[in-house]
Amino acid sequence: MSKFFPFLISGFIGMFLLSGCVQTAPRSTIGYLPVDFCYLDTVAPSVRVNLMYAGDDNFVGRPLAGYKGTRAILRRDTAEAVAKAADMLAAEGLGLLVRDAYRPAIAMRDFYAWSKTPDRKMQHKYYPNISKKGIYEGRYIGTTSEHTWGIAVDVTLVELTSGKELDMGGHVDLLDPSSATDYTGLTPTQRANRYKLRDVMARAGMRNYSKEWWHYFLSPSGLCRVYSFPITDYLEEPKKP
Repeated sequence: MSKFFPFLISGFIGMFLLSGCVQTAPRSTIGYLPVDFCYLDTVAPSVRVNLMYAGDDNFVGRPLAGYKGTRAILRRDTAEAVAKAADMLAAEGLGLLVRDAYRPAIAMRDFYAWSKTPDRKMQHKYYPNISKKGIYEGRYIGTTSEHTWGIAVDVTLVELTSGKELDMGGHVDLLDPSSATDYTGLTPTQRANRYKLRDVMARAGMRNYSKEWWHYFLSPSGLCRVYSFPITDYLEEPKKP
């Protein structure tokens, strides 16, 4: 998800911005990817992908604006980090399932517009103990995200052969205190699975957002650009605009 509250820079994002990571205006790209982006499956073919915001099973209950395809897109350095984590897990018979990757800025605006409507049809599954306002106040989501920079994934562990998800003590995008990576009310197996994911992603160079066990990002350096090109399943190789 992640973490900009309107008009308030929070947590590690603020740290990045203060250290020289600068946002620019949203950039639209139609028919091709920006030169430094790629489809995840071209770099990490063993990683399973099921983009939750391309369908109806998410906290909004419908596809989000900008999700016109089913292939995960990431900045290439982030895709390579995910591939590294997947390679390390394969030795244990485990793999990764990516539920979200690059997210267009238009989708973040769609989240915010939805938050102002009375619709709560998915509350029972995704935010059972908070209001829609609480989604923003709790910093589960904000007006922009590392996802819009192309450097974040929402991910869980699966058995490599069957694709069965491991017990993580809650599903991806359960917006609840129990989703904190270090939540104390977990079983030993659930805690071990969360820590296994955290450890392998850290070894691959990615950091966890502590309120969401599934959210990992590559620490940016230099320019951080907010993108808004749509997610589409184009087959051509990325090329420079």
